[in-house]
Amino acid sequence: MQYATVADIYSRYSKTVINQLASNKVDVDDETDELLQTREQIINNAILDASAAIDGYISGRITLPVDKVPAVLVRAACVLAYYNLADGVATEKAEKDKDDIIRFLEKVATGQISLGLSIDESKLDEVGEVAIISSAGSVWARNRSKGFI
Repeated sequence: MQYATVADIYSRYSKTVINQLASNKVDVDDETDELLQTREQIINNAILDASAAIDGYISGRITLPVDKVPAVLVRAACVLAYYNLADGVATEKAEKDKDDIIRFLEKVATGQISLGLSIDESKLDEVGEVAIISSAGSVWARNRSKGFI
């Protein structure tokens, strides 16, 4: 599921910055229709890659696809897509933002943070089952040693 659009990433980071990062991945120099289409495809691919990473974290907790995408997932998709576009030239801030989003998604995956979306009860049942082990007790306890210990 795609959590952000090209317009979302443009509004978060500016159209000029995103287009420059995408243009760095294209061999065409002049502003042609081919460059514009290729650049938009590169941006879409970065958003799809980010969305797939998000799905990997949250699919165990909520039913996908979601009806209404929470703003936090739009932000997460934009941050991860920006980091993907900045491949090789990512700033320290971009690296920190990406790490923060990954930590956030890990907490969502473990259930420490809720997105406020419908939870897939069948998945929780699978995760919620635990093995219970019981023991007959210690073999070498003082009360069983009959004077040996």
